[in-house]
Amino acid sequence: MLVSSHFDLFPEWIGTATAGLADGTLRTEETVTDGIERAAEAFLGVLGGANTGKMLVRLGADR
Repeated sequence: MLVSSHFDLFPEWIGTATAGLADGTLRTEETVTDGIERAAEAFLGVLGGANTGKMLVRLGADR
């Protein structure tokens, strides 16, 4: 499925998604890697399908 084939439905989706995120019926998933030193590992993980949802790299706790 190509998103670009359904741009006409985008305004409807924004309303549905906004409401779902607000009330908790729509949730997002993400994979978090800690430490900027592991950014390359996280990037390679994305290319290999190691993530669920977004792949995020969290900087150290001191930032």
